[in-house]
Amino acid sequence: MFLHRFTKVRAPEFPSGLTWLNGKAVSLKSLRGKPVLIDFWTYSCVNCIRTQPHLNRWWKTYKDKGLIIIGVHTPEFAFEKNAENVEAAIAEHKIEYPVVLDPDYKIWKLYGNKYWPHKYLISKGGHIAYDHAGEGGYAETEMEIQKALKDIGVKELPAIGPDDSLGGGICYRTTPETYLGYLRGTVGNLGDVMPDTEEAFTDLGAYKDDVPYLHGHFKVSGEFVEHTKTLPIASEYLALKYSAFSVNLVMGTTDQKTASVEVELDGKPLPKDMAGDDVRYTKEGHAEIVIKDPRMYKIVNAKMYHRGTLKLKTAAGNLRMFAFTFGGCVE
Repeated sequence: MFLHRFTKVRAPEFPSGLTWLNGKAVSLKSLRGKPVLIDFWTYSCVNCIRTQPHLNRWWKTYKDKGLIIIGVHTPEFAFEKNAENVEAAIAEHKIEYPVVLDPDYKIWKLYGNKYWPHKYLISKGGHIAYDHAGEGGYAETEMEIQKALKDIGVKELPAIGPDDSLGGGICYRTTPETYLGYLRGTVGNLGDVMPDTEEAFTDLGAYKDDVPYLHGHFKVSGEFVEHTKTLPIASEYLALKYSAFSVNLVMGTTDQKTASVEVELDGKPLPKDMAGDDVRYTKEGHAEIVIKDPRMYKIVNAKMYHRGTLKLKTAAGNLRMFAFTFGGCVE
């Protein structure tokens, strides 16, 4: 995370012609005289998901005192350009403030943005007074919100609680965010395969830390790896030797039908006390995730830091896997 304070930098106006959800289109000019908090986010981003409760709380606490919050949804992956997917995410995360869709990065480029999430606080005069990239800094951001509200004459404001993103927590080195498509990622046993073409991968069993490996029939595309062959049993897989408390993976399907993934840790079904919210257990004792909607799926959520080899096994010929993210902190 990091933050800046600006001096007399005019906030760029929103372009016309964009789609707005949760309300009508607005301009920054029409909001002059009120503080505006702009949040760049995308719905499969784990950092955005973990930040969202704070944004919801600020909206409920300060909307009647004059604060405006606007979410700018700039997609990281192509499926996030779908307005229906964004609407579903807005409902899931109980977002009540307006959200503008930025599928072509128009607002992103105007602000010179590079991060998800990234918050910009705009003063009553239309200048960027403060910004914060990434998670954390919630008390700092709320202090800046209150300062902007005091500038418009608001006097009674609630006490700001301790920042639960600072102090008392212990963080460990984790496997870094790992992309699976060839544009930003790599596969350990890629070899001389052709991109965007089904290839037969062989797992030789020698894994480097933090590097994904494939076994079976996969296609490596720009944003994702896709399992391309329907099988009688889940015998083909992606393997990853990782270090973390928690593991998440953005997944979807090619045809809006379901796909199942069996989750193994070190050669056995993922233990129930380490299962993420999206894991279910079959009568046979397999740890399983059913994928349909393109989004982030929570695979591992352990109470202790650990290292292990994850195998995601599938028989589905319509599965796409985009990017892993990992959690490394405990309070």
